[in-house]
Amino acid sequence: MYDKVDIKSLISVRFLTAVAILALASVWLQPAIQRLAMAYEKKPIAICRSLLSFDVSTLPSFSDGWEYKWLAAPAEDVGTREYAHIAFLGKTGSTRHTRAELFITYYSDPRDKVPHTPEVCARQAGAIVKKLSTITLDIPQLKPEYQRIDARLVFLDYQKFSTVVIYVFCVEGQFKYSRGQVRWAMAMPGNHYVYFSKIEAAVSYPTDGDPEQVLPLCKRLICEAIPVLVAEYFPQKQLLK
Repeated sequence: MYDKVDIKSLISVRFLTAVAILALASVWLQPAIQRLAMAYEKKPIAICRSLLSFDVSTLPSFSDGWEYKWLAAPAEDVGTREYAHIAFLGKTGSTRHTRAELFITYYSDPRDKVPHTPEVCARQAGAIVKKLSTITLDIPQLKPEYQRIDARLVFLDYQKFSTVVIYVFCVEGQFKYSRGQVRWAMAMPGNHYVYFSKIEAAVSYPTDGDPEQVLPLCKRLICEAIPVLVAEYFPQKQLLK
């Protein structure tokens, strides 16, 4: 016959052992997690060249035959002081009276939730989003892996006029077209520094007009701006390590 085991004593020993293990774990585990998070947390990095100095003459299709002016917006609305918002008005030829806009913003907060996208802001301004899709842009001036990038295409109706918008994000040198993709790229380990930029081109046209007629101009504006931004404004990949 086996000796009878004191179940209450056994349970008491096991319980106390578990409590002791949990107590020890709470002492070192939380600090260890905090140290690990701090080691891998990305840090802000300044833009190489301020967007306030963006040179319109670097855009071949818009350096001649267009009037342009810089548009101001409250920093609290944009979410950053580092932005360029430029309106172009065609003066001659087929683009006469055509209005186009280039809107570039730069952020470098690791905790940024990426709140601003054109379709969200447009709805808040009373516009109707008639179409939201993904398109591919051909940009041969970029490195081979980025010569074809996916971007968002938005058709907006403001009642008095309509607008075609194309936008894309550049996140630590990678191109993404959605907020979810941007957040995921920012959360991925590897780089010590983080930044993302939203690059947005828009062309307005009459409400009863054909958006396909202005779409090539919108594509041209963003495709000419992106290589300039990557080469002269955004931090190079070696600076992010």
